[in-house]
Amino acid sequence: MFYEVRSGDKEAEKLLLEKLRERFRLITQQRVSDSQDVEDIVQDSLVVIASKSKAMDFQTSFSAWARKVLENNILNYHRTRARQKRKLERFAKQRNSAAEENLQLDLKRRLLDCLKKLNEANIRHARILNYSHQGYSIEQICEKLQISKNAAYVLLSRARVILRNCLEKGVIEP
Repeated sequence: MFYEVRSGDKEAEKLLLEKLRERFRLITQQRVSDSQDVEDIVQDSLVVIASKSKAMDFQTSFSAWARKVLENNILNYHRTRARQKRKLERFAKQRNSAAEENLQLDLKRRLLDCLKKLNEANIRHARILNYSHQGYSIEQICEKLQISKNAAYVLLSRARVILRNCLEKGVIEP
């Protein structure tokens, strides 16, 4: 049948392409789940076959060459899909990273605002939080503030509660 096509028989060409379309659709459906993509791959393959087959000197059979055209189009489809997926994942990661940075900046702003409010409301609470944050031990904090360990624990605990409430509500409650 291929030789009739090569000689210019349009009816033979139409029949050959129809048979290839059926076979290619079955092969492609096994490897590609989206029916629209299956049709696109089959059509692209048939266009290549119709346009290039008449001018080619085949090293293998026409059937093997046509199958290779289809296989290459399926492979290109999967490569393109993988590239698109990686691109979307990078975009999502960048978007999530930017959103996370914005949340961190917002938290830092609220924290600074609450620390300022705490400093204005009760300097001892602000100082003990500051020393604790800087990594001083309870003994060192007690020495700097000249208070007992129990007083330091109570002050630190109360300061943390006030700070947490401020971060949640935006105000310092006594």
